[in-house]
Amino acid sequence: MFNRKELKERAKLVLFRSYSKVFLACFLVNILSGGGIGFSARKLQDVDILSMPPQKIFAIFVIIVSLAVIGIALSIFAIQPLQVGLKKFMTENAKSDAQLDLLLTPFGEDYKNIVLAQFMKNLFIFLWSIPAYLPTVVLLIFSDKITPMIEGVYAGSVAATAATIGVAVLWVVFTLLFSVPFIIKELQYSMVSYILADNPATEWKSALSNSKEMMVGNKWEYVKLMLSFVPWYLAANLLCCIGGFLVMPYVEATVCEMYLELSGKTPVNAEYEY
Repeated sequence: MFNRKELKERAKLVLFRSYSKVFLACFLVNILSGGGIGFSARKLQDVDILSMPPQKIFAIFVIIVSLAVIGIALSIFAIQPLQVGLKKFMTENAKSDAQLDLLLTPFGEDYKNIVLAQFMKNLFIFLWSIPAYLPTVVLLIFSDKITPMIEGVYAGSVAATAATIGVAVLWVVFTLLFSVPFIIKELQYSMVSYILADNPATEWKSALSNSKEMMVGNKWEYVKLMLSFVPWYLAANLLCCIGGFLVMPYVEATVCEMYLELSGKTPVNAEYEY
């Protein structure tokens, strides 16, 4: 168990002496993480694909699939290790001023182990997220039957609107219920990157197991901690695109303090006095 107020106070002290460096580290990693190859679907809105020759349709399909594969590969082999590098920088910076080259430490001799551990973590989280899509799949499959049935029974009356809203509400409720396992796994494995940052040689099963053990009794506290940043992000929206980047160092520093607290590696109080 941890105290949110204490974590935030310690994070503020760390940022007081090194905000610019932490901001730069978070900015670089997040820009690289979100700056993968992609395209906007809006560019295809005015394109009549059905009127294109088969060869051109196939070429577009190949390009889209290739970009998706490249994006996945970049995430697995570059972005995920960088995320571990950011945690390494944050944990070291919580103790004393750290250098930005720590972001690249995961690309050393334990690179393969880090890639595997991060991949397995994300794979398990993805597999546990599959049930959350079932209500949508069911709705899509039976939509052709549900809509005519509602219109046929209620014939455009107010009751038809109420029935449509009822179906939407049921979809939301079941989606949320089926998302619970995914959310739990996301919380259980939230410390894996920090564990790998501390010990890059940690075998993936141990990393996942240690993170689960660390989060026992702390999952709801972690949720409340993250929710406490909502007002900060709302205020950050007033600064348009840059607001979120300004809040990221505060969030990262606070979660880092949470990990140090749960792992019993919090620096002595004297080291927080600047």
